[in-house]
Amino acid sequence: MPISKKARIQREHKKAEAAGTRAPVKANGVPVKAPKPLTSCAYCKREVISTNLEQMRLHAAGHDGKNWPVEKCFPKEFPTAP
Repeated sequence: MPISKKARIQREHKKAEAAGTRAPVKANGVPVKAPKPLTSCAYCKREVISTNLEQMRLHAAGHDGKNWPVEKCFPKEFPTAP
């Protein structure tokens, strides 16, 4: 009797886990993406993707521009010049 599809997939997953090459997948077989790095605003504590600098600038523009510039909202990503 041939091996079932479910048993074949389980066998492949077991081999891949033992070899350390199995990528995490969802139940439907789609690979799971790695989470994006986030940073939080110092003013409102909203989390924004830290690699998207334009999004950070637009977020900081929504605060009071003179009192809370982008350098003050995200001090790690936009350090101020000494």
